[in-house]
Amino acid sequence: MRTAMRQMIGVFAELERSMIVKRMRDGRRMKAQKGGYAYGSPPLGYRSEHGSLTIDEGEQAIVNRIADLRQSGASLRSIATTLNEEGLLPKRGKATGSQWHPETLRRVIARLDTPPAAERETTR
Repeated sequence: MRTAMRQMIGVFAELERSMIVKRMRDGRRMKAQKGGYAYGSPPLGYRSEHGSLTIDEGEQAIVNRIADLRQSGASLRSIATTLNEEGLLPKRGKATGSQWHPETLRRVIARLDTPPAAERETTR
């Protein structure tokens, strides 16, 4: 009898979890449709203000530097080395002191031509 009750509790817990996930997904979708941003940390070059994305001029300068280096034919590794030598920290590196890595740059470059809100809406 105890096992049956545990199984029933488990079934209801799974149901509640799926309902929470659906509500969160629907809420994020609605916010994106209204022009808001509800998807965690904003991408490099942007900041979240009052639930919507705005351009961060300081970070946008780093994004432009990355784009210029890439267009000149520099490899991801050499771009990372250049940015680290220039003291330009990645978004999360400001607090931790971490440095640029080629994989981080690959993600930044992949987002250069995609608006953040559109990128998120198509991946959900």
